[in-house]
Amino acid sequence: MPIRLLFWVLLLGLGFAPAARGQADSAAPLRLDRSAITPRYPAAGQLEGFRNDRHYQYDREVPPPDNPLLRWLDWLWRQLTGFLQGESYRSFWQYVLMAAVAAMVLYFLYRARALDFLFQQRAGEGTLAYVVGQENIHEIDFDEALERVLAQRDYRLATRLLYLKTLKQLTDQELIHWQPNRTNYSYLQELAATPLQPEFERLTRRFEYVWYGDFRIGAEDFGEMREWAHSFSQQLSRR
Repeated sequence: MPIRLLFWVLLLGLGFAPAARGQADSAAPLRLDRSAITPRYPAAGQLEGFRNDRHYQYDREVPPPDNPLLRWLDWLWRQLTGFLQGESYRSFWQYVLMAAVAAMVLYFLYRARALDFLFQQRAGEGTLAYVVGQENIHEIDFDEALERVLAQRDYRLATRLLYLKTLKQLTDQELIHWQPNRTNYSYLQELAATPLQPEFERLTRRFEYVWYGDFRIGAEDFGEMREWAHSFSQQLSRR
């Protein structure tokens, strides 16, 4: 018998063998299980526990909890749920609530100075004739600007001016590439291979705490910042 023919015979035999067994099994008669069944019932105390369990009571009023604090919270939740489902809330109070939430969001964004592009300071209306956040460090007379804001004891804005002056000094010596939209971290990276980086990082950290963190700063704190900036300026002049 040729080898190829033997191969096909074996393959067909293996294919039909399971089917034949399946047909034989399906033809076997079913045996009914007539063994006795003993039902099991939960104890009476367990049933009572299920009846009183709040997790299983879906279609009737749940009794308040025994704990006074939980009872008060349950009452508060019921009052709130009733108010939110009431006609007065759907017709009027939901709009008041949405307006209050929107006002809170705007307030926190304003405090975080995320809306400075909306609440920009116009030239001539504040302490300086430029818009905070859109300064060009090459057009600011820093000595005059610092004198004006310090006369008004605006130490926060003075800290910003002092930091911008430091950026201008670094730019003039071509140690950093200043751009209005670049981050302070990018300037730190540019100074990473120089001995100026630690002092500049200290100035940057103080500036970000005061300006972006909105930390309070007084004359003494600003004096310390000014000393750091002066020391850093001397390091630059010795290069």
